[in-house]
Amino acid sequence: MESRFIDNAIRSMYQMIVMVDDGTYKCTVIDHNSELSNINHDIAPEQKTCDYESFVRGFDRNIHPEDREDFEAFMKSDTYIDKLKTHVYISMECRIRHADRRYRWSEITYCNTTEEDSTAGNAALFLVKDIHSRKVRELRREAEERKLLKKLQEKYDELFEENMIDEQTGCYNRKGMNYYSDLVIEEAGKSGKYLFVCVADLNGLKHLNDTYGHSAGDEAIAAVSAELLKSAPQGTRIVRTGGDEFLLFAALDKDSTEPDEMGPKIDRGIAEYNREHSNPYEIGVSYGWVLQPIGEDKRNFDELIEIADYKMYEMRVERDKYRRESC
Repeated sequence: MESRFIDNAIRSMYQMIVMVDDGTYKCTVIDHNSELSNINHDIAPEQKTCDYESFVRGFDRNIHPEDREDFEAFMKSDTYIDKLKTHVYISMECRIRHADRRYRWSEITYCNTTEEDSTAGNAALFLVKDIHSRKVRELRREAEERKLLKKLQEKYDELFEENMIDEQTGCYNRKGMNYYSDLVIEEAGKSGKYLFVCVADLNGLKHLNDTYGHSAGDEAIAAVSAELLKSAPQGTRIVRTGGDEFLLFAALDKDSTEPDEMGPKIDRGIAEYNREHSNPYEIGVSYGWVLQPIGEDKRNFDELIEIADYKMYEMRVERDKYRRESC
């Protein structure tokens, strides 16, 4: 009596129990719930047996398309036999189409049987267990956790970015330069692009501060940074490296025309700003840039900055009237 109760309890745990002979690969259905009555129509009702190939084929066409590849690999006869030599059981989770045409999550298990318990001698049990409710709860919880992690990551990214932004200009600060210069150099090295480096300075900041007050200097810095942000090549990182000093860098195609187009854009923008504002002074900016290949050594980046800085100085000697007046 006790053995029968145990047997019934075990059967109630599974939607399907099948004995698979390792030698002949004959499949004998021990129990088969109506929920999976759509599977293996070709099993003879009176014998409840079929060959392994037919058995797998009957299951395969009812496995969810996204799970089918894993199921086919799991069901390979040589695979499960080899694994059961060193494991008591092996299992996988997949979605199986039921008789009502709906897919539900199930756990498929292969386990060893002892010779005494096996009517076929050397055999394994193929078991199908309904885990749909548990799996759905797990997936919902995982989805909620991913959603929370995404929000936390977005918040972290936002704070991380804010920590590298200069509040006055919206350009990056030196922390941003150190972070993004490594990324841009790596991009240029891997893609074969050239490194674009530009140094820009506001003309006459000391004169503006001394003559018209620091508010005039701040306004001029904001105007210049705005024009740099609008005129720089696409993807350029712009850093405020000092009070009136800016560094621009990006990985560009070696034939890019954007650096050549940048200067006239900046000049037009600054000229328009001066026309539209009735200040008793004019603002100006000097800049110099270089577009060259770069090696893996970051010192090459510093060398390009020096070249761009020298070109900027040459323009400043020509353009900065406040500098000339002070000489």
